[in-house]
Amino acid sequence: MKTWPSSTIVFVTLVIGMAGNRAAAQLSYEQRPIEYSKATATDPVSALQQRIERGESTLASDTQYGYLVSLLTELEIPVSSQTLVFSKTSLQRHLISSANPRAIYFNDDTYVAWIPGAETIEIASTDALLGTVFYTVDQSQPSTPVQVVRKTERCLFCHASSDTGRVPGLMMQSVFVNRNGDRMFPSDSILPNAAGPIETRWAGWFVSGRHGNQSHLGNLMIDRGNEVSGEVNHGNGNVVDLSKWFDVSKYLSPHSDLVALLVLQHQVSMHNLLTESNHRARIMIHRSEQRSQKRGQESLGLSAEDEIILDQIAERLVDGVLMVGEVELSEPVSGTSGFAEAFSERGPHDRSGRSLRELNLQQTVFRYRCSYLIYSESFDALPQPLLDAVYRRLREVLQGKDTREKYAHLSTREREDVLAILLDTKAEFSAY
Repeated sequence: MKTWPSSTIVFVTLVIGMAGNRAAAQLSYEQRPIEYSKATATDPVSALQQRIERGESTLASDTQYGYLVSLLTELEIPVSSQTLVFSKTSLQRHLISSANPRAIYFNDDTYVAWIPGAETIEIASTDALLGTVFYTVDQSQPSTPVQVVRKTERCLFCHASSDTGRVPGLMMQSVFVNRNGDRMFPSDSILPNAAGPIETRWAGWFVSGRHGNQSHLGNLMIDRGNEVSGEVNHGNGNVVDLSKWFDVSKYLSPHSDLVALLVLQHQVSMHNLLTESNHRARIMIHRSEQRSQKRGQESLGLSAEDEIILDQIAERLVDGVLMVGEVELSEPVSGTSGFAEAFSERGPHDRSGRSLRELNLQQTVFRYRCSYLIYSESFDALPQPLLDAVYRRLREVLQGKDTREKYAHLSTREREDVLAILLDTKAEFSAY
């Protein structure tokens, strides 16, 4: 029997009673200078909310999808990004099952979750300074103007846990469930890892696409007493038609695209890492300034100890940007919705037409292993001392000066290509 990785994804349940143990004063993201709950958000959904209030945008509702289509249009989120999850990992868990999965649509900074028959659309949007900000849109009683409501404490019970680095973030879990979406514990105790090898991914998700002899845990419903053997072969792989499990006509797309799932996992991990890096650095800089003020001095900059910590934060972030430990493919993969083609076309492109969005899908997910989120507002909003340290480390790796084993996945040619792309497409990096 095949040996499976033993890494564990902890399924965090919503426990209201935790509130008394998590006072805001104890949470780093509620302290200065972050002040998550008090601060005004500037993410794309907040901007949409303001346009609605000014009468510049409207959301239309229809009988089948409610506000979903209009929301995706306003937020510029492609339908091809649709992925479907049937584990009960949502506040509206009572509606989710393999017969009625939850659809998630996303672009670079916003995620919209919709369930057929649900009264509420759930949205997570990335704010450059705050991290992930959560919203709901009530569909039970359509109103004018539409109420897009920001949520804080309730969502953060789960979305500021160890799974997100203890900052307001995103979770993409791989959870064994039965047909009803309830979590199961297989007798052979295989514990899936949402960010691990393909073979441990997507338990509790539907997956449409081709992947050769590689196995995954998508499309599986585990009944009590059943075992998930080392060689998963239950008709769950290389599926292009999901209609045998549920009525696909209820959704905007009949797909839960394999390539979209691969990109989604990278993006979720990077968003959380960017938020964690931003918060840690800003809090450290703020405390350093406070120490100087107490001494009646102008800011003397970071201490030697703080500089070491900042360098560690930068290295960890650079590792994420350069996809250290990113999943490798033993065979080519392909999706079913056209997501891969649309994603790759978006650029930006360098003078040779190359882009960090180009997908490989043969041995690796991305052709150039440097995250496209380096162009995001979340990256640009990193405090300057951290940004300087990140750019310095990036140049050291891409110019071949840092030859440590963890960067061995980047060949000399790939480093040169990534460096050239960044110099052409990222002005801040080029000017560093």
